[in-house]
Amino acid sequence: MADQMRVAITGGDGSVATVIRDHLGDRFELVPLSRDEADVTDLAALERAFQGADAVVHLGANPNVDAEWDELREPNLAGAYNAFEAARRTGVRRVVFASSNHAMGMYLTDDDRFADPRNPREVSASAPVRPDSLYGASKAWGEAVGRYFAECHGLEVVCLRIGWLTDDDRPPDPSVAEVPGSPAVARRSPGMWLTHRDCASLIEAALTADVQFGIVNGVSDVEGRWFSLDEGRRLLGWEPSSPDR
Repeated sequence: MADQMRVAITGGDGSVATVIRDHLGDRFELVPLSRDEADVTDLAALERAFQGADAVVHLGANPNVDAEWDELREPNLAGAYNAFEAARRTGVRRVVFASSNHAMGMYLTDDDRFADPRNPREVSASAPVRPDSLYGASKAWGEAVGRYFAECHGLEVVCLRIGWLTDDDRPPDPSVAEVPGSPAVARRSPGMWLTHRDCASLIEAALTADVQFGIVNGVSDVEGRWFSLDEGRRLLGWEPSSPDR
């Protein structure tokens, strides 16, 4: 395994980490880190955990979209800074930061965008952030910190706005969508579906593409998709599947 990229994964016992282990375990030397092994609020602990890693996939955070400020401040804001800083201090070359569709979630409320619900007007990764929650705002913060570390410290950073990943890898149920607004808005949310296979291929591309910094929308090419795929194709060479077309 000496010739494989060694990848430390914070939040290593979560759903995205499980997908990475299941699909990419033969491609990379993966080091999943649970909270007990590497608390993201503890910079020194992350430094120890990142020793010898070539790259970090930073998934560790409070994932509750309804979380309040006091619940997000340490794991999501300090935790993002700690992950980038620990990577810098330990000589890690690349960080893949798990951002979220919730950093852009208010675009779902634009009725004119969804005049044709099967083919909405797309939102590019370079559009202004419009978080739908403090959780979404915390992810936008992580993207900004990642850009700072890329431009001021030379770290390679790819931020992935991960869409709706379901545990059973089946199309999402809009009745359980964590989105603001009316039931009509919730019905638009399955357009953020990201299949397990596409999630794995996206993370592989984010780890291996020749890029210094990028923000990429992470959704499959499904009916009702409103996230543009252009940045993923251009920056990472990533082409997701079309599972329901």
